[in-house]
Amino acid sequence: MEHSIFAMEVCARMDPGSVLQRTLHECVQGHCETMSLNQKWHQYRRAQMALLSNLHVLEKGCWDYFDDNARALNDFSMWSRGMTTEEGARRGPSGTPDPYRGQPRYLTFTMAFLLVQGSPTDRMLCAVCDIPKDRLWRRDVFGHILQNLGHVSFASVKSDVIYLIPRDEGWALTADDLNDPKFHYLRKIV
Repeated sequence: MEHSIFAMEVCARMDPGSVLQRTLHECVQGHCETMSLNQKWHQYRRAQMALLSNLHVLEKGCWDYFDDNARALNDFSMWSRGMTTEEGARRGPSGTPDPYRGQPRYLTFTMAFLLVQGSPTDRMLCAVCDIPKDRLWRRDVFGHILQNLGHVSFASVKSDVIYLIPRDEGWALTADDLNDPKFHYLRKIV
Protein backbone atom coordinates (compact mmCIF):
# COMPACT_ATOMS: atom_id res chain seq x y z
CA MET A 1 0.00 0.00 0.00
CA GLU A 2 1.28 3.45 -0.94
CA HIS A 3 0.79 6.45 1.36
CA SER A 4 0.44 10.22 1.29
CA ILE A 5 0.69 12.63 4.20
CA PHE A 6 -1.12 15.74 5.27
CA ALA A 7 0.15 17.64 8.32
CA MET A 8 -0.54 21.05 9.82
CA GLU A 9 0.87 22.88 12.81
CA VAL A 10 -0.32 26.29 13.92
CA CYS A 11 0.94 28.67 16.57
CA ALA A 12 -1.51 31.03 18.26
CA ARG A 13 -1.24 33.71 20.88
CA MET A 14 -2.71 32.36 24.10
CA ASP A 15 -4.44 34.68 26.51
CA PRO A 16 -5.01 33.53 30.12
CA GLY A 17 -8.08 31.33 30.26
CA SER A 18 -7.93 30.85 26.48
CA VAL A 19 -11.02 29.12 25.10
CA LEU A 20 -8.96 27.98 22.10
CA GLN A 21 -6.37 26.28 24.32
CA ARG A 22 -9.05 24.65 26.46
CA THR A 23 -10.99 23.35 23.43
CA LEU A 24 -7.87 21.99 21.72
CA HIS A 25 -6.76 20.40 24.99
CA GLU A 26 -10.13 18.64 25.29
CA CYS A 27 -9.78 17.40 21.70
CA VAL A 28 -6.34 15.97 22.41
CA GLN A 29 -7.44 14.42 25.71
CA GLY A 30 -10.31 12.66 23.98
CA HIS A 31 -8.02 11.00 21.42
CA CYS A 32 -7.62 7.25 21.86
CA GLU A 33 -6.79 4.24 19.72
CA THR A 34 -10.24 2.69 20.15
CA MET A 35 -12.23 5.58 18.69
CA SER A 36 -14.71 4.80 15.93
CA LEU A 37 -14.22 6.55 12.60
CA ASN A 38 -17.20 8.76 13.40
CA GLN A 39 -15.82 9.68 16.85
CA LYS A 40 -12.50 10.53 15.26
CA TRP A 41 -14.20 12.73 12.65
CA HIS A 42 -16.09 14.58 15.42
CA GLN A 43 -12.89 15.08 17.43
CA TYR A 44 -11.05 16.62 14.49
CA ARG A 45 -14.16 18.56 13.47
CA ARG A 46 -14.20 20.20 16.90
CA ALA A 47 -10.53 21.16 16.57
CA GLN A 48 -11.12 22.38 13.00
CA MET A 49 -14.01 24.60 14.07
CA ALA A 50 -12.06 26.01 17.03
CA LEU A 51 -9.15 26.92 14.73
CA LEU A 52 -11.45 28.44 12.10
CA SER A 53 -13.19 30.52 14.79
CA ASN A 54 -9.80 31.76 15.95
CA LEU A 55 -8.07 32.11 12.58
CA HIS A 56 -7.30 35.74 13.44
CA VAL A 57 -5.03 34.73 16.38
CA LEU A 58 -2.90 32.29 14.37
CA GLU A 59 0.52 33.93 14.07
CA LYS A 60 2.72 31.17 12.68
CA GLY A 61 2.21 27.83 11.07
CA CYS A 62 3.12 25.27 8.48
CA TRP A 63 1.36 22.60 6.50
CA ASP A 64 2.48 19.84 4.17
CA TYR A 65 0.96 17.46 1.70
CA PHE A 66 3.12 14.88 -0.09
CA ASP A 67 2.09 11.87 -2.15
CA ASP A 68 5.52 10.25 -2.17
CA ASN A 69 5.29 7.01 -0.15
CA ALA A 70 8.80 7.14 1.38
CA ARG A 71 8.47 10.79 2.32
CA ALA A 72 4.96 10.25 3.71
CA LEU A 73 6.16 7.43 6.00
CA ASN A 74 9.25 9.37 7.09
CA ASP A 75 7.39 12.63 7.70
CA PHE A 76 4.56 10.93 9.58
CA SER A 77 7.14 9.28 11.83
CA MET A 78 8.73 12.70 12.42
CA TRP A 79 5.38 14.32 13.30
CA SER A 80 4.51 11.38 15.56
CA ARG A 81 7.80 11.70 17.47
CA GLY A 82 6.74 15.24 18.37
CA MET A 83 4.02 13.69 20.51
CA THR A 84 6.34 11.38 22.43
CA THR A 85 9.45 13.51 22.81
CA GLU A 86 10.15 16.59 24.86
CA GLU A 87 9.21 19.46 22.58
CA GLY A 88 9.49 22.38 24.96
CA ALA A 89 12.29 24.88 24.65
CA ARG A 90 12.95 25.08 28.40
CA ARG A 91 12.97 22.87 31.50
CA GLY A 92 10.59 24.88 33.70
CA PRO A 93 7.21 26.59 33.33
CA SER A 94 7.03 30.01 31.69
CA GLY A 95 4.70 31.29 34.38
CA THR A 96 1.77 33.63 34.08
CA PRO A 97 2.47 36.55 31.76
CA ASP A 98 2.07 40.13 32.87
CA PRO A 99 -0.50 41.49 30.37
CA TYR A 100 0.73 45.05 31.02
CA ARG A 101 4.34 44.26 30.12
CA GLY A 102 3.76 42.71 26.70
CA GLN A 103 4.82 39.17 27.60
CA PRO A 104 2.58 37.12 25.32
CA ARG A 105 2.34 33.35 25.56
CA TYR A 106 1.69 30.93 22.70
CA LEU A 107 0.40 27.46 21.95
CA THR A 108 1.12 25.12 19.08
CA PHE A 109 -1.39 22.59 17.79
CA THR A 110 -0.41 19.78 15.45
CA MET A 111 -2.33 17.23 13.44
CA ALA A 112 -1.05 14.78 10.84
CA PHE A 113 -2.77 12.13 8.72
CA LEU A 114 -1.06 9.18 7.05
CA LEU A 115 -3.39 8.63 4.10
CA VAL A 116 -4.12 5.71 1.82
CA GLN A 117 -2.74 7.05 -1.45
CA GLY A 118 -5.37 7.40 -4.18
CA SER A 119 -8.29 7.27 -1.74
CA PRO A 120 -11.06 9.90 -2.04
CA THR A 121 -9.67 11.79 0.98
CA ASP A 122 -6.15 11.70 -0.48
CA ARG A 123 -7.38 13.07 -3.82
CA MET A 124 -9.41 15.78 -2.06
CA LEU A 125 -6.47 16.91 0.09
CA CYS A 126 -4.16 16.86 -2.92
CA ALA A 127 -6.51 19.26 -4.72
CA VAL A 128 -7.05 21.47 -1.64
CA CYS A 129 -3.30 21.74 -1.03
CA ASP A 130 -2.47 22.65 -4.63
CA ILE A 131 -1.52 26.22 -3.67
CA PRO A 132 0.90 28.48 -5.60
CA LYS A 133 4.22 28.93 -3.74
CA ASP A 134 3.71 32.67 -3.26
CA ARG A 135 0.45 32.04 -1.31
CA LEU A 136 1.51 29.15 0.97
CA TRP A 137 1.65 31.00 4.29
CA ARG A 138 -1.41 33.23 3.94
CA ARG A 139 -4.20 33.27 6.54
CA ASP A 140 -6.86 32.67 3.87
CA VAL A 141 -4.98 29.56 2.70
CA PHE A 142 -4.87 28.16 6.24
CA GLY A 143 -8.60 28.91 6.45
CA HIS A 144 -9.24 27.20 3.10
CA ILE A 145 -7.38 24.07 4.16
CA LEU A 146 -8.99 23.98 7.61
CA GLN A 147 -12.45 24.43 6.06
CA ASN A 148 -11.89 21.39 3.87
CA LEU A 149 -10.70 19.13 6.69
CA GLY A 150 -14.37 18.55 7.47
CA HIS A 151 -14.44 16.38 4.31
CA VAL A 152 -11.79 13.94 5.57
CA SER A 153 -13.07 10.37 5.72
CA PHE A 154 -11.15 8.52 8.38
CA ALA A 155 -11.76 5.29 6.44
CA SER A 156 -8.97 6.68 4.17
CA VAL A 157 -6.64 7.59 7.07
CA LYS A 158 -4.28 4.77 8.00
CA SER A 159 -2.94 6.60 11.05
CA ASP A 160 -3.24 10.02 12.66
CA VAL A 161 -1.61 12.08 15.37
CA ILE A 162 -2.81 15.13 17.26
CA TYR A 163 -1.05 17.11 20.00
CA LEU A 164 -0.90 20.44 21.74
CA ILE A 165 1.84 22.44 23.45
CA PRO A 166 1.24 23.33 26.28
CA ARG A 167 -1.00 20.97 28.14
CA ASP A 168 -1.03 23.39 31.08
CA GLU A 169 -1.15 27.18 30.72
CA GLY A 170 1.90 27.61 32.98
CA TRP A 171 4.03 25.92 30.30
CA ALA A 172 2.87 28.14 27.44
CA LEU A 173 5.54 29.08 24.92
CA THR A 174 7.17 32.50 25.05
CA ALA A 175 8.39 34.61 22.12
CA ASP A 176 11.95 33.54 23.04
CA ASP A 177 10.89 29.87 22.95
CA LEU A 178 9.54 30.32 19.43
CA ASN A 179 12.90 31.76 18.34
CA ASP A 180 14.56 28.46 19.35
CA PRO A 181 15.90 26.55 16.31
CA LYS A 182 13.51 23.66 17.07
CA PHE A 183 10.63 25.88 15.85
CA HIS A 184 12.40 27.07 12.66
CA TYR A 185 9.77 25.44 10.43
CA LEU A 186 6.93 27.66 11.67
CA ARG A 187 6.33 30.45 9.14
CA LYS A 188 4.74 33.81 9.82
CA ILE A 189 1.13 33.74 8.67
CA VAL A 190 0.25 36.86 6.68
